[in-house]
Amino acid sequence: MNSHSAKGTFQPEELASLQLVFRDITSQAWFAPDARESFAKYLLETFPGETFDPRRHRSVVETSARMFYSLDRAQKTPLKPGR
Repeated sequence: MNSHSAKGTFQPEELASLQLVFRDITSQAWFAPDARESFAKYLLETFPGETFDPRRHRSVVETSARMFYSLDRAQKTPLKPGR
């Protein structure tokens, strides 16, 4: 993406890509609604500015979301803040 942005900051197109994936995954029936904030933190911490590529990372993000932010998981183990 843009090599001139500072580490930890997002270019508008990078943030838009991250938001699209976030919205898509959090709108799935299996996603725990109360996990949106924790999932957003996970995305921002895991993919600091300039590291998120939706073509490469989409499947990893969804797999992680299914493992840690699904309704099944939330019913078994309450989510901790930031997780």
